[in-house]
Amino acid sequence: MDNESIQKWLHHKLGRLNNSWLGFGLGIVAPVITLFITYLLNFDHYSLKEFYDFLLQFRILTKLLSLCMLPNLGIFFLFLYPDFRRAAMGTLIATFASAIVIIALQAILGLF
Repeated sequence: MDNESIQKWLHHKLGRLNNSWLGFGLGIVAPVITLFITYLLNFDHYSLKEFYDFLLQFRILTKLLSLCMLPNLGIFFLFLYPDFRRAAMGTLIATFASAIVIIALQAILGLF
């Protein structure tokens, strides 16, 4: 099978996934899940409050939140391959909205 026929088959079978709200939802949920997995793997001996205080004390809250946005890159490219541009755009919008929140949080907390 060539690339074009694979994309046509994917678009035919999974065309209902080409939804900007689905992309936006995944773009918001994936970083939250990534943050939770990071907490479970590295900081499980802390309570959530202690984890938050640790992130603030060492001034790494916004840095960790920024790194948690990396799965959105994979989601974006997964939506682009079968030409699901609406879903990819939703993921991109969620990423930009999260970036604005992270920058505002950084300015509010004075973490520059």
